[in-house]
Amino acid sequence: MRRRVTGRGKNVAAAIAMCAALIATQASRNSAQAATVTLSPGANIQAAVNSNPNGTAFVLTPGVYRMQAVVPKGGDSFTGQSGADLNGSKVLTNWVMSGSYWTSAGAPELDVPWGPPDTTCNDPTTGCAYPQDLYLNNTPLVHKISLPITSGQWYFDYNNDVVYMADNPAGKTVELSVAQQAFTGYVNNITVQNLTIEKYAAPLLLGAISPYGSHWLIQSNEVRLNHAAGIKPAFGYYNYEQILSNTVHDNGQEGISVGGGTGTVVQYNTISHNGYANVQDSFEEGGGKIAGTINAHVLNNTYANNSGVGLWADVGATGTVFSGNTVTGNKFDGIRSEISHYGTISNNTLINNAQYQGTGPCTGSSFEIALAQSDHTTVSNNTITTNCSGIIMTGGIRNDSPIVQNSVVHNTLTYPASTAIKNRIGGLDSTTPPTLYDPANHNYFDYNTYHFSSPSLLTLTNWMWNGTPVNPMNWSGWQAAGEDPNGTAD
Repeated sequence: MRRRVTGRGKNVAAAIAMCAALIATQASRNSAQAATVTLSPGANIQAAVNSNPNGTAFVLTPGVYRMQAVVPKGGDSFTGQSGADLNGSKVLTNWVMSGSYWTSAGAPELDVPWGPPDTTCNDPTTGCAYPQDLYLNNTPLVHKISLPITSGQWYFDYNNDVVYMADNPAGKTVELSVAQQAFTGYVNNITVQNLTIEKYAAPLLLGAISPYGSHWLIQSNEVRLNHAAGIKPAFGYYNYEQILSNTVHDNGQEGISVGGGTGTVVQYNTISHNGYANVQDSFEEGGGKIAGTINAHVLNNTYANNSGVGLWADVGATGTVFSGNTVTGNKFDGIRSEISHYGTISNNTLINNAQYQGTGPCTGSSFEIALAQSDHTTVSNNTITTNCSGIIMTGGIRNDSPIVQNSVVHNTLTYPASTAIKNRIGGLDSTTPPTLYDPANHNYFDYNTYHFSSPSLLTLTNWMWNGTPVNPMNWSGWQAAGEDPNGTAD
């Protein structure tokens, strides 16, 4: 007999309790800090850190702090007053005409790419693999790796340190990102809050804020226009990070990502419109990835209009909880759990994902929620409104664990279109023989509710199950295959 799963479960309650405990610990820690140092624009933040003891509270007054790269000491905090802006770019002013282009010589260059453009960038003629961006009035231009260029594009002649731009810079602000990370370091108990952090030349797979130590509190910041990720604890040398109430938008690769570590909490953030660098679609572009973590909790965030997957668990993430999030208009999957274990995806609201910004054509092979070769994962009580897709479960050989104990229950899907759904609901297993559908493995759908624009759509092949790999079926065939025996469709 199948085990039915209902309600949020203990994982979500435990997550809320953990958040409260972590915040209380943070408040206690802050109250015990040794001294307060007030800094103004023009100050060298790293020099101030070096000349003060561990646990210093740094207060940044309003204004722009350019090209600052800070490695804190243990227990330090950095709090911005309204209008405090850490900007990783240099303003370029020495423009001259060179043929049909405007050029600026002597610009600081970072000329080591993450990888070759043809394996990193959707367009191999672009420089997404290089960390620097050029901004014209706060808009990142498209980095081309050779001339010619046109309006909205730029080129860096690294051999001669010359920046080329097709647009006339007169009366405009032109900035080149130079500093790579605003805050990083193998240190613990750090607070970064109430700051704008922008235009850092963060290399791919790193963030403008990128801690390696444990117990960082990253709270109430606006993080924007950085080349790779906005916020990314990386490489697993940390535990119990709190990433709370930040606005993370318009970054080149992704918004908030977490790679490794235990007990990270990502809560009350807004992550939107990330992905301008045109990184290849499978290369972590989008809202952000939770990879290789243990017991990460991603709660009550908004993931909107990202050029990629909205929210993504991957690479053996274990015990991940995605709950209470609103996920809308992301180009690929809204929520994806890939080769991960013991996850909970519950009480989320998903609207028009697999369709960039909720308009235009549906993205092929993308879904509102995807369980891609994951195991022991519960998808429950989610509310989905979609033009393109539903929930998919896939089998395969990439997971070292058997694909077992996945349940999709008590979800509600509303589909307003008048034709068969583009990306079908159900299961997909290309292995031989397919094991996803074996009843002994307890992968199933039940108690789900489907609302269609017309009852006639129930006769169309909106579902698939028992396929090698695809076996399309209508509602009666879906139930005859043993799925959603207690579900309803109208």
